[in-house]
Parts: sequence; C-alpha cells; structure tokens
Amino acid sequence: MSESLAPSWLVSLGGYLQEESENQWFWFSVFIALMVVGAFWIEASQTLPGVSESPLLDEGESMVEVSWNQEGTAALMITERGDGSPLKLFDSSGLHSISIGETNPNSVSVINNGWLVSGDDGVLANTDGTDFNIISLIWPSNQTLDIISAASNDGVNGFILSKQGPTTRLHSFSEGIVSEGSSAPVASTMMTDIYLSTDNKLVIITGYDTALGNPTFGPSGEVVIRADSVMGNAPTLTLLHHGAGSAIHSAYFVNSSHDWGENVEMMLAGGSSTMLLLSDFTIVDLPGVGGSTAAAVDGNGAFWFARSNSEDLLNIIPNSDEVVKHKLSNSVIVDAELGTFASGEVMFYGTGVDGSIGVMSFDPNANHDVSQSLARIGDLIFVIVVVCSIAIVGHMFWINHFKPW
Repeated sequence: MSESLAPSWLVSLGGYLQEESENQWFWFSVFIALMVVGAFWIEASQTLPGVSESPLLDEGESMVEVSWNQEGTAALMITERGDGSPLKLFDSSGLHSISIGETNPNSVSVINNGWLVSGDDGVLANTDGTDFNIISLIWPSNQTLDIISAASNDGVNGFILSKQGPTTRLHSFSEGIVSEGSSAPVASTMMTDIYLSTDNKLVIITGYDTALGNPTFGPSGEVVIRADSVMGNAPTLTLLHHGAGSAIHSAYFVNSSHDWGENVEMMLAGGSSTMLLLSDFTIVDLPGVGGSTAAAVDGNGAFWFARSNSEDLLNIIPNSDEVVKHKLSNSVIVDAELGTFASGEVMFYGTGVDGSIGVMSFDPNANHDVSQSLARIGDLIFVIVVVCSIAIVGHMFWINHFKPW
C-alpha cells in the first residue's frame, strides 16, 4: 500500500470531515457553537468601538459651556451649583478652579492664546488657564451692560452680545472701545450666541423667538442672523432664517478642505432640524438627520449628532447623503447637552448613568481600526478562514491529481 502524500494533520482533518465518521458530531457541535458566537459577535460589532465615559463634575454640579484650546490640550468650562469658582480648567492633570473674584461668567470661547470669558456687569476677560485678566471696556454713554456671549480671534477685536432686561444687542469692540448696539431684525428675537470665522469675514448670530412656543418647554424658534461691521462700528444685522421648532444649540464653520462643497459655509444643529448655511447666505435642510441635543464636527469634517440619552449616535460624512446610526453601549450613554472635538476625539458632555456630569468620548477613526473594532476583526477572520479553506481544498485536489476524492 502506497504511503499517503498528504501531511498527517490533513489526514486527521479529513477523518473528521468524512460523512460517516464517528467524529462528525464533534464538528456539528463546533458548527452550532460558531453560529452562537457569530450571532453575539454580529450584535457586538454593531456597537461603536472605543467609546468611554468618564465622570467629570461632582454630584449636583451642572455644566453651562465648555471650550477646548486650539492645541486640544486643555478645556475651559463654566459650571453651576458647585463649590468654589464657576470657572474651571480641565487638563491632563485633572480639574482646577480658576479664581475670578466676584465675576459671574456667562460664556467662554477660544482665542489665539487662550480663552475669552464674558459675564455680567460688562465683564470681558482673557485667560490662559492660570491668570484671569479683565479687559477694560469703554461703553457708549458709559452704560455698562451684561455680556451674554463674545467672539474674537485675537482677544482685541471682536463682537459681544449685551442684555438689558428682555432686550439683546450686538456690539463690535476694538481695543477696548465698544460700539453702539444693534437690535435683532425681529423685535421678539433673543440673540444668544455669536460665531466668528477664523478669517473674521463671517459673523453669524443664533437665537430664539420669545413669541414662539411655550417658555415652559424651553426656547423655541430657529433664528439665524448675519452681522456686517467694521470693527468699532455698530453692526448691520440681516435675518437669514426664522422658523418654528426648537432653538439652535450648535453651529460650526465648515473647513474648505473637507468635501462638503465649495458653497457650504456652516452647519447649524437644533432640537428640531439640522441645516447648512451656503455661501449665498441661503439656508437648506440637511436631510435624514432631524433634531438633536448636541453636535460636533470631527477632524475629517464628519458631523456627529447626539439625541439626549439615546442609545444611538448619528453620523454623516462629507460627499454622502447617507446618515449612519451607531449603537452605543448602555454603560457609556450620557444625556448629551454639549458636543466638541479635540485631541482626535469626539466628546459629548451630559449626565451619565451614575447621575453626575461626565464626558462620553471616542476616536471617530476607531471603527476602521482592526485593533479596536469587532467588525473589522470579524472581516479579518473571515478573510483568513476563506484563504485557509481555499488552501486546504486546493491541496486536496493537488494530492488527488485534480480528481474528486
């Protein structure tokens, strides 16, 4: 009897695969086990990989605003109902309070060398996370007003929103001189936030309409306004959008290097809809997204949306009409109220499963990383199994001189 040309391990494997082999039940059991494991694997692979949730504030505290510096190494945040200063710095060493005296901060925004902080009683200050430096302002008619929002690139020239009773006005400021204020085009509008492009060419103000909806359920009405001004002069305001629905909570300028199209200037996200501001100052709906409670734009230009304490995140990438839904693990869900992108991670801030304010963060590229994504590992295993199967079948045909065995 001639000796088999097949390796011993292949002969043993063939014995297990024979139809009448006593070992066939072993492989049947393996097949059932693989089906069960595969089902769990498929379910787990649908969960967004690399997501973590970390407590940030003490129990009872809440977060009003957060702004990361341009390097993505530290964040300045305004908190409420906590002990000590309401202005806090978060960096690699943890959370630190910043001494601001009697200042009551209302907003914080990033500038070239740190942050710009605005507050009640006309307070405008810059900080690098250590020192808090008040900027001396000269107001028209020497009437100091509360500042509810401010935007600047250099901390010297920019725009501020003042509030006096139910009225808000937009001012420009230059080297400490504050211009006359301009009221919103619609008298019932409450302007709340200023967005200034990095080249200082586009100024967008968002807000809500006090005449729409029920104040008990929060601000209502989508209001978008464009401001034109020479620094130091009263801005000219033009109404771009005024619609029903929940107020706009986030707005981001779109980087021209991303593929959203040359005419897309800005993404505007609200509780009822998501819109795009075009270069001709028309505003169009971004289909398939709807409303959200927080939004962020990652380093690739992709938009991310969170809906309160939903188990899903929505994502849409440039040059795509498809809105992708990503499932989250129950242990990392936060009731998202603020969103941002820094240090290569998308971050959503809100109340976590433990009841305290935390941050849910993830690398948006993790879904394409074999070391982090179960879906990509599954794809790799499938390729390996297919290659091995083809190799085994090919070898069997080879030793049988390409005849059926």
